Amino acid sequence: MKEGKLDCEQLIKSKPSSDRSYKAETLRLMKIRDQIAEIADTKEPTLALIEGLAFAIRSTTALVQLAGLNYLVREMLVERNIPFIIVSPTTLKKFITGSGTAKKDVMLLETFKRYGISFADDNLADGYALSRCGLALLGEETEKLTLKQQEVVKLLMEQL
Repeated sequence: MKEGKLDCEQLIKSKPSSDRSYKAETLRLMKIRDQIAEIADTKEPTLALIEGLAFAIRSTTALVQLAGLNYLVREMLVERNIPFIIVSPTTLKKFITGSGTAKKDVMLLETFKRYGISFADDNLADGYALSRCGLALLGEETEKLTLKQQEVVKLLMEQL
């Protein structure tokens, strides 16, 4: 986010290669981090929001990879002096739907109802939700926030 405006929409996809070594896995995560760094260098955001880890994830391998990527991105943001906030999945759901236990289809529906934008991919919807949460943290559209959204913003402000 830069100057309170949504400035970029990009979905980065990466599948593990047939090489299952730790080195190949690390290189893949570093490549994703580098793609995110390129966006940060180009757009120069004033704030970044990162979705926290979903500990209920079924695959421990996926959780370890996401945790590794999460910290690689944090490191990159710190190196660039870009402030960031970690938003737990339940907090993000509460911001959009009012409930921290909402299912993905409810997130998609509420994003459409609230903001008039639809997504076929729930990852893009989550990214958009993070950006809306970031705008609220930057003081944009505060008069339009629900009570639940105001609660989320107050909670997240503690990280700044």
